[in-house]
Amino acid sequence: MDKHYILNKSRNMKVKNFIIVFLLLFTFYLNLSVAQPAGSGRSVYLIAEEMRKQNRCADAIQKYEEAIKLEPTNYKYYFQKGLCEQKEKKLVEAKASFQKSIDNNKEYTPAYAQIAKLYKDEKDMDNTIYYYALAAENEKITGRKVQYELILVNLLLKQNKSFDAKKHWEEAQKIDPTNMKVLYYAGEIKAAEENWTGAKNDYLASTEAPAFGTLSPAEKAQYYYALGLSYYKLNDIDNAKKAWAKANYGPFQQLINQQLMKSNNVYYYKIAASYYLSDEFEDAETNLQKSLEIQPNFTGAYVLRAKISRKQNDLRGASENFQKAIEVEKDAAAKAKLILMLAQIQMQNNDFYGALSSLNEAITAYPTNNNLLYMRAKANYSAGRYADAIKDLEGLVTASTDNKAKAKFSFLMGKAAKKNGDNEMAKKAFQTAMFGPYKPSARIELDKLSGKAEN
Repeated sequence: MDKHYILNKSRNMKVKNFIIVFLLLFTFYLNLSVAQPAGSGRSVYLIAEEMRKQNRCADAIQKYEEAIKLEPTNYKYYFQKGLCEQKEKKLVEAKASFQKSIDNNKEYTPAYAQIAKLYKDEKDMDNTIYYYALAAENEKITGRKVQYELILVNLLLKQNKSFDAKKHWEEAQKIDPTNMKVLYYAGEIKAAEENWTGAKNDYLASTEAPAFGTLSPAEKAQYYYALGLSYYKLNDIDNAKKAWAKANYGPFQQLINQQLMKSNNVYYYKIAASYYLSDEFEDAETNLQKSLEIQPNFTGAYVLRAKISRKQNDLRGASENFQKAIEVEKDAAAKAKLILMLAQIQMQNNDFYGALSSLNEAITAYPTNNNLLYMRAKANYSAGRYADAIKDLEGLVTASTDNKAKAKFSFLMGKAAKKNGDNEMAKKAFQTAMFGPYKPSARIELDKLSGKAEN
């Protein structure tokens, strides 16, 4: 066959195929234009949508407006325009567009939700709740309706409106009683009402629900954290820790650490001590009470209470709290220090025999403690038991190697001997006390005994 004939035939076939393809495309576009009614803005809307996807919102808004002019009742055009205006921070215009979307389709609930979000960003919670409530009221799709109802529950609980929150929870529960979030918020409502036993039972039921296993670790952590918190509020710290061990995920770890810190009596004691230093005694007492609720045998809390009483010149209250501290203290050395502090308060309150009783108990445990022995000597002196005071002071002076301490002991011994009528002993004691800060007063006492000064 002729070569040129074959080439010509091939060219003719290509031309013929091109014409067929062209006619098919022409027919398609012709049908598209016929299918789109006169005045339709869809083609312009599609251009606007493409611009929005390319983050060309300013241009997209113009195209949406063109589409709206062609179809002024198309709710979707207004909604998408509102999204672009929202992105461009034109919030007043965005609200107006979303509202126009609602005006043209009352059941298009995403528009209500978008207005609610805008008000939420503005911290206008009344309008936020109002528009989410409209979304829930007009929504026909059950899953989305439950979602709106639970958003309302969450918002209302944050506003401390548990009664209103419960109404919306009940609506969600009617629609989908096995929904995991519905189960979760059952506990949250009871927690808001401080019904911690009921909250614990609801959280437990949530974690035992069949759908719980399908949740992600982060979602499960939320339930376990709430369960642990309910145990904590019921003072069941062991079970709280067990639940929180399963909530060790993301932001919940920090929340758990904060709660565990608060479960430590020292946490509240430190707060109380801070208030005490600022003379805020009422706030200090509130936190000491919390500390003692966690650890009833916490010595430090009773000591701080005693110090507060002392600052308020309530010596009886100070004594009572030191006595409680002594009762719960297990360490013998620490107990002896507390008895010394109690004795000082008792002597300040002129309860010398009470101080002696306290000191004798401590000295039985620590017979060589010079501070306790000196304090007992002072108590005996103040109670008029001079011979007993001298007995302790003689031992202290003999054992002492520090001149200042020896002068302190000797001066009191001189006073006791003088009161007991033994002037010779008194003179010797005052002569030994002629050292450091005791020297001037010891000199005066010697002069009195020698008749050089008025007695």
